[in-house]
Amino acid sequence: MVNTSPGCGSDTATITIPPIRQNPVVSFTVTGDTLCVGKPLAIDAQTSAPVSQWNWKFGTAAASTAPPFNYSFANAGTYNISVTVKDTAGCGSLLTAQPITIFAAPVVNAGTDKVINPGSSIVIDATLPNASVYDLIWTPATYLNNNTLLNPTAKPDSTILYTLTVMHKTELCSSSDKVLIQVISQLYIPTAFTPNSDGLNDYWKIPGLELYPDAEVAIYNRWGQLIQRSKNYNLTPWDGRFNGVTQPVGLYSYMIILNNSRKEVLKGAFTLLR
Repeated sequence: MVNTSPGCGSDTATITIPPIRQNPVVSFTVTGDTLCVGKPLAIDAQTSAPVSQWNWKFGTAAASTAPPFNYSFANAGTYNISVTVKDTAGCGSLLTAQPITIFAAPVVNAGTDKVINPGSSIVIDATLPNASVYDLIWTPATYLNNNTLLNPTAKPDSTILYTLTVMHKTELCSSSDKVLIQVISQLYIPTAFTPNSDGLNDYWKIPGLELYPDAEVAIYNRWGQLIQRSKNYNLTPWDGRFNGVTQPVGLYSYMIILNNSRKEVLKGAFTLLR
C-alpha cells in the first residue's frame, strides 16, 4: 500500500514470487587402466538434481553425452576436462574441471624382416628410443638367446614371426611390432604378382635374394624396355609402375645377376595381374 501527501492511500497489491531454486552441483571422475594415447577412460558424474543438458570439454573437443561413457585422446599432452550441466528447471551449474596428462605410446620398431640360410644366426636390429625406461619381451622366445634383450640373436631352423612388446616402467603405456625371420635354402622367383593395392602380393618380391647381397635385378616389358634395375632389390621391389605410370597386365621378363662366386645369371618371365 502507498500513502500520498494529501493523506490518500492506494489499494494493496500483492505478487507471488516463485520459489528460488538452487543451481545444480556437478562432480565427475575419470578412471582408466593407463593414461595413454588411444586408451579408453571411464567418465562418470554425480549431480544434485536431474539433468537435462550436459556440456563436456576435453581440451578443445566438446561432447554432450550423458555419463557414464568412455573417452580416449588421440594425442599425448596435458588436457583440461570440464563439465557444466543444466537441470530440468533450466538452472545451470558452475564449471567443474580437472587436468589430465596423457602419455604417448612407445615408438618401437622390431627391425627389418630377414632372410637367412638354415643353420645361420642373425642379430635382430630392433630400435627403441630411451630403451632403459621400458620393460620388453620377445614372443615366442623360441630360438632366441635372450627374449628380454632389445637386440637378441636368433637362430631359427624354420621361418618364424617374432613380436616385440614394450611397456614404459612408470607410465605403463605399451606398444608392439613384428619382424619375420625367413629360413630359406634357395632363391624363389615368383611367376606372378597382383599390384592392386589390396595389401596382398602388391610387389614382385624375390624371397631368398638377401642371400646374395651383391645381386642385381633387371625387369623388362614386352617390348624389351628396361623398367627397373637395382641392387638391394627387395628393399624397393617393383610395384607395377614405370615413371609413376601403372603398367598393363601381361608378361614381363627379368634378369637376375647374382654376382656370386659362380657368376650365375638367371633369366625368365613373370605375369602382372590385377
